[in-house]
Amino acid sequence: MRQRAARQSMERLLRLQAVTSELSQALTPEQVASVIVGQAGPAMGACEACIYLLSEPGMLRLVQSIGLSEKAIARWQWLPVTAPVPIAQAARTEKPVWVESLESFRQRYPALDDMPLSQNGAWAFLPLYVERRLLGVLAMGFPLGRGFVAEDKDFACLISRQCAQALERALFYARERELREAAERARAEAEEHRRLLELEHRRLQAVLQQLPQGVLLAEAPSGRMVMANDRALRLGKCSVPVYLDWLLKEYSSTRGFHPDGRPYLPSEWPLVRALSGEEVHGDVMEFPDTEGPSLTLEVNAGPVRDAEGRVTAAVAVIEDITERLRMERALREGECVFRRIMESDMMGLSFCDRDGVLLEANDAFLSLVGHDREEVRRGDLHWRELLPPESEAVAGKLRELWMRGASPTFELELLRGDGGRVPVLTGAAWVEEQNRILTFVLDLSDLKRAEGALRFLATASRVLGQSLEVSDATLQDVAGLASLSVASWCVIDLATPEGLLRRAAVAHREEARAERLRRGWPLPPLSDSGGPLLDAMHSGEPLLFQDFGVETWRYLAPGSVPEAEDMPDEVCSVLVVPLRSHERTLGLITLGSCSQRRHFGIEDISLGQELAHRVAAALESARLFTDSQRAVRLRDEFLAVASHELKTPLTPLRLQLQGLRRVVESLGGRSVDPERVLRAARICEAQVRKLSGLVNDLLDVSRMAQGRLLLRLEQVDLVTIARDVLAQFSDEASRAGCAVELWAGAPVVGQWDRVRLEQVVINLLTNALKYGAGRPVHVRVWVEGGVARLSVRDEGIGIAPEHRSRIFGKFERAVSERHYGGLGLGLHITQQIVQAFGGSIRVESEPGRGSTFTVELPTGVHAMLAHPAT
Repeated sequence: MRQRAARQSMERLLRLQAVTSELSQALTPEQVASVIVGQAGPAMGACEACIYLLSEPGMLRLVQSIGLSEKAIARWQWLPVTAPVPIAQAARTEKPVWVESLESFRQRYPALDDMPLSQNGAWAFLPLYVERRLLGVLAMGFPLGRGFVAEDKDFACLISRQCAQALERALFYARERELREAAERARAEAEEHRRLLELEHRRLQAVLQQLPQGVLLAEAPSGRMVMANDRALRLGKCSVPVYLDWLLKEYSSTRGFHPDGRPYLPSEWPLVRALSGEEVHGDVMEFPDTEGPSLTLEVNAGPVRDAEGRVTAAVAVIEDITERLRMERALREGECVFRRIMESDMMGLSFCDRDGVLLEANDAFLSLVGHDREEVRRGDLHWRELLPPESEAVAGKLRELWMRGASPTFELELLRGDGGRVPVLTGAAWVEEQNRILTFVLDLSDLKRAEGALRFLATASRVLGQSLEVSDATLQDVAGLASLSVASWCVIDLATPEGLLRRAAVAHREEARAERLRRGWPLPPLSDSGGPLLDAMHSGEPLLFQDFGVETWRYLAPGSVPEAEDMPDEVCSVLVVPLRSHERTLGLITLGSCSQRRHFGIEDISLGQELAHRVAAALESARLFTDSQRAVRLRDEFLAVASHELKTPLTPLRLQLQGLRRVVESLGGRSVDPERVLRAARICEAQVRKLSGLVNDLLDVSRMAQGRLLLRLEQVDLVTIARDVLAQFSDEASRAGCAVELWAGAPVVGQWDRVRLEQVVINLLTNALKYGAGRPVHVRVWVEGGVARLSVRDEGIGIAPEHRSRIFGKFERAVSERHYGGLGLGLHITQQIVQAFGGSIRVESEPGRGSTFTVELPTGVHAMLAHPAT
């Protein structure tokens, strides 16, 4: 029995030690409660445990539980200390409550009969208190109903005390943390208040600095300046007393004067008077300046009082009114100035009476309306003679003038004395002192011309943008728009691929002259060596002829001066603008103006250039669209050809393999004739080599497009490579019926890539055998002027002149692929390899007489290889 008791004591000691260790690591009340429920209860053998803390006076709150149902937790979340339950009893009495069986529980707490409990059980309710201060209650339920012996109760009380101490420590720690956080918040609030105060101070300083007036602040009673904004400091440089160490006694040394010339006494200064409690308003002070005009200031000052009404400081607001006084003097001189304006030509000015008779007008007005001063002097000029008959709106403006004494500015056209019209901006005001109406007019001719030019350009852009292709009909519409809006006639000439100019569009405001203009306007060929029109096209600079006549015709096109009846009666001006895009010459646009009031000047060049730019952009867009369509067709053709070419070697290859399979199957295990296998293998190898060549060509084109053509340079003999390639193609030359002849002398050695150079010779020789079948092929290798040369000449079908410029392009060919096949990549790859070596390739050909391809290569390492060896 003693051993058993000792063992139980040891177990309890170990459990107590474990619980104490866990409690020592818990820092918050929640962590302590979790350890109590999770560790202390099981340490005493409990199957249920919960802990209530005294959250507020008279109320217990469930903070942790284990083994309880959710329903019980929801019901017993809060408990008053006065409740007839064992937990509240333990809190009230601050003594443990022991319930040793279910029967005892029902008897002692009949109010809890509806509470579901196990059939057999025991409960312990232990108050958690420290120094007579209740912290909470620990409740534990045990699985079997049994009595609690003294050792059990002592052990439970010991654990409860440990738990209470840990809980007290956690509460102290939490309280300390709360106080610390409160202190941090108080410190942050104080810092925020300080920051806001500093911000308000800075704002006040900013406001004072932005004021257009100077602001001074002086303390009382010493008069020492304590603050002055920038405006006040700037005024201080003009002999005004603004110094931060300024005192009352300093005023006696400063010279300031009243408007009547009396000097300011020290006691009369506005800031001094404000320090004594006086309010000063509108004092005017003058400060002479020996280096310039005097400074005149208006000063307002007042005292600053504390809560008791004592004067603690004085503030003064200083405004520089020098300019205002100067403006007032200027206003007094206004009549003189206005007379000068009337005499100037800045704008048209006139005076009329209420009936509209002009009483006075300046020269600018009379020049604009085309009348003279004598008509005004006689009283013969009336406003109704200047207004078009359809100007009903003007009558409304005049009625507004009679009612309000002024009318807003508006636009109208005035009738000139010569019958023409001029657009103007006008406005009027009733001059009451003189009992007459003042009217101003501004000539809007240039503005209207600019607006018309913008409308024309916008309309021309819409016309040019209606289709992706710019046809002659579209250009004719543009020329017609130009002849009706910004010019009298328009001619558009376009460059052709053959180096000529063709007349694309001609429009004249008078349709009868359009055809004569088409025939008569000079049209020089682009191949000509000179002339103003060609020079303008090549340089891109426009030509302006403000007075166009017979001499100008001779200057532009000697020998093509039209007949006298074709020449316009009036004086014309002509503007010639080149059509250029990306340094390409596209043609010319020529604009002519024969109107009396509309001659081209320097300001019209930009209009012509903008029109030319839009036409050139449309032409370039049309070309790009055509090129893109051609590229799409070329792509489709290439895909069809590539499919055919890649399929061609596969057909005999499949047939040979199928034949070998049938032979092997028919022999039934006997050996196949080796000669038959070798013959099939050679055919298959030739087809695989052809297929590999097609694939390699495609790969080479892809590498070249990405700039990844690799060159491995070494000492290579071009003569040896030519001989090897000719030997390799001897069978193919025989099948083509071509006798291949090599002309070569001494070795031609250079720094080249052997494989790529072989590819060049193979491509040129293959091309000659394909297009010169049945006729000799001549290959020549030689050195001339330090440059290696290779030429391959056939006597085949030749190349038409229109195809020579594009045979080196990707997927290009000069003949139909149906008759000759191929991907159209051989010459393109050859050109790219030759250029990578720093060389060049050219072709000479005549249809029906064969072609000669000549390659020129530098023999040394080229310094600017497009794709250096890696």
